[in-house]
Order: sequence, then structure tokens, then C-alpha cells
Amino acid sequence: AQPAREGVQVHAVQSGEADALISEDLPSLDQQILGLALPSLVALCAEPVLSIIDTGFVGRLPDAALSLGGLGVATSVFDFIFRCYNFLCVVTVPLVAQAVVAKRRGDTGAEDPAQITGRIIGLAAAMGLLTWLTLLAVEPLALQYAGADPGTQLADVAQSYLSIRAVALPASLVNTVAIGAFRGQLDTTTPLRIVLLQTVANVMLDAILVFGFDVVGIPALGVQGAALATSLSIWLACGAFCAILTRQGKVAWQAALTWPSALSAMQPLIVGGSSQLLRTLSLQTVLLQFTRTVVGLDVGGLAVAAHQVGIRTWFFALFALDSIAVAAQGLIPTAMAGGGSASAREVANRLMFWGGAGGCLTGALLTVGADSIPAIFTDSAEVQITARPLIMIIAVLQPLAGLVFTWDGIFQGLEDYSYLAVAMAISAVLTIAALQVDALHSSLEGVWLCFSLFLVLRAAGLAWRFWTPAGPLHDDARAGKQADE
Repeated sequence: AQPAREGVQVHAVQSGEADALISEDLPSLDQQILGLALPSLVALCAEPVLSIIDTGFVGRLPDAALSLGGLGVATSVFDFIFRCYNFLCVVTVPLVAQAVVAKRRGDTGAEDPAQITGRIIGLAAAMGLLTWLTLLAVEPLALQYAGADPGTQLADVAQSYLSIRAVALPASLVNTVAIGAFRGQLDTTTPLRIVLLQTVANVMLDAILVFGFDVVGIPALGVQGAALATSLSIWLACGAFCAILTRQGKVAWQAALTWPSALSAMQPLIVGGSSQLLRTLSLQTVLLQFTRTVVGLDVGGLAVAAHQVGIRTWFFALFALDSIAVAAQGLIPTAMAGGGSASAREVANRLMFWGGAGGCLTGALLTVGADSIPAIFTDSAEVQITARPLIMIIAVLQPLAGLVFTWDGIFQGLEDYSYLAVAMAISAVLTIAALQVDALHSSLEGVWLCFSLFLVLRAAGLAWRFWTPAGPLHDDARAGKQADE
């Protein structure tokens, strides 16, 4: 390890076979941020690529508008469910990172990170199985809430996709925990490799299952084939994650079976997870409300098809920008444990620079590609024309989005989950209220203006928390919190 300058402690944390250093030296800090963010960038972009791949194949079926509309409704339900469990990854990262720091320092009573990972994987698998069985019972109601009335063609297409895609829910949640465990060890390369494997498998399976493969007698399954391809690729990734965690000694499988009797040890996960769940529910409620509003704009599915193109583009850009947030989730708790608030503040400031720069870059790229991006999803000229204005709205929002997502990662690394939950809930309530205005909910562009308002409200709350003396990065605020504890 390099010597630390006065007031900042350099701390080494094992990442694969190399030591990752958190230092006050700006070039070294930039190098580490990018070293964590760039693999995450590819891995995170690969996640929405799974939905984009499905969209691209389904958008070339004979009835593209109806197929894309059904896929959009089903995907919104699945996204809602999956994002509700995003806390499993978010909370796992700082828990594992802090355990790694404590173990390396030789702290008495420090818990093995493998035990933490094992317990959370066991909980995730149980939650995934329970959620899958529950969804089977309430599937028509869930689709109706998303805007697809029972008995309609749109609902039939959506249900055919969702019922197959839901089979992969247990594997999806286990994968989420595994990614969090690797990030907590400042390893973003291993998740990248596995996600790339999953993406390649999904492309190959989509090509075979959506349109069929006559040579071996596989019929064209259409939308159902897209769902089956995605589910199989997710289970493949789950097997790879479990195998590598086992080989590297980063999971204690006996802990996965004993989590029900270790709830007291899981209190940080439960408390943080509850706040993150409230935050995610607020976010997903707004997104579902957008989808419901768009579904009601026309009966032919044109608006919802264009909205599907827009929302998939947004999620792709979101995950690209979220790579800096991933770096923040691991670096901030490690910096706080090694050098205190001063070190964490310096790391946070540099993360904000890269978040804003990334937003400007993605905004420029989307602006340049606004005319051609819709063609990636569908060959329907009508859907492409309707979706282009949405791409421009997304492009304009990117610089602000880069700051918002980076703030999210910083506060998640600081375990400031309660504030994140309250701020998101307030932003959601105000946005849904604005969506009731006739001028906004009566057009696709109006709905997306409400989408923009939602991001602005989030930015205001997070900026205040970041710079206010009461924020978690301020020395006096943290001292007061520790005194209360």
C-alpha cells in the first residue's frame, strides 16, 4: 500500500488478485473509479439489453404494434417486481464491504463476508420462489393494473410473456445478491463476464425460439419464445454465479439454509431493505402509472409501442450512467471505514464529476442517434416516428440523470436509506398529482414531461442532502448520529 497523506488513510481491499487502493491522490482515485465503473458500464448495459433483445425480435413479428404493446405491459409488471427486490443488491454491497474492511484489519468479532453472502442468497431464493407462486395467482390482476384489461388481445399477449418470464424470478434474485457480493469486494469484472454470457445466450435463444428453427423441428413461438429465451439465460447466469462464488470461497452455503434462525444478525439488511423497498415501490408506482396512462391513449397500441421504445432507451441510458453509482456503492463505505468523512467526501466529489460527465456524453450520443434508435426496436415506420420525440426528451435529461444516479449510489454506500425512501416518495406523490392535469395525461409527450418533472424533483431532494450540513457526509452530522447510537 502507498503511504497516506495526512488526514486520509489509504486502505487496501482485495479485488480479485489485485489490491484496490482508495487514496486522496486524484489521478489514482480517477483510475480506481473508472476501473470499477467501466466493467459495470458494460454489465449494466447488458441487463436492459435482455429486454431490448426481446423487443427487437418481437418488434419484427407480423403484428408488431400489438406484440410490442403486450411485451411492454408484461415487462412493466416484471420490472416492478424485480425492482422491488433491488434492495437485495444495494444493501448487500456496504454490508460485504464493511465486513471485508473489518476482517482485513483483524477486528475482533468481524463476521466473515461469505456468511453474509450466504444468508442473503438463502433469503433471496425463498423470496423469489414465493413471489413466483404469488404472481401465478394474481397475474390477470397485475396486468390489469398495468393497463391491460382481461380478455383483450393486449392482455393475452402480455400474459403469455409474463407467465414464462416469471419462472426465472428465483434465479434473478439470487443473481442480484451475487452481483452485490462481488461489488462489496470491489470486483465488478466477474459480474461483467457472467452478464455477457447471459446476453449472448439470450440472443442465440431468441433467434431460435421467436422465429423457430425448422432444421431441428423447433416451431416459431413468437412472444412466448422471447420469454423462454430470457428465462433460460437468467438460469444459466445463476448457475455461473453460484459456481464462481463457491470456487472463490465467497459464499458459505450452510448460511443460506440457516437464514430464518439468524434474523437478528440480518437486522441491517432488514432495516435497510425496508427503506429501499419503500423507495423502489414509489419509483415503480410512478413508472406503472405512466404505463397505465399511455395504454389509455389509444386502442391500437401505437402509443404504448412508442412508449415501450422510449422506456427501453431510458433504461439502457440509466444503466449506463448507473455504472458510476455502482463504483460509489463500494468505494464510499470503504473510504468511510478507512479514512472517515474527509476521505468519503473527496471520493464523493470526484464521483459527482464523473456522473455529470457521463450524463453529458450519453445525452450527446442519444441526440445524434435520435432518428435511428427507434429502428433498433421495430421496423414499423409509424412507431418509429412516434417514438423519436421521446428519444430527444431522454437526451436532454441525461446530464441531470447522471448526477441523480450518482447521488443515489453515494447515499446507498452511506446506508442513508431512510432519506432516500422519503425523498423518492415525496417526488412520486408530486409527479402523480401533476399527471392528473388534462394537458399532461392526454398526450404521450405530456406523460413524458411528467417523467421529466419526476427526475427534477429527485435531483432537488438529493442535492439538498448532499450539500446541507445535516447530510451524512458532514462531520458534525455523523458525530451526532454516532452519539445517538
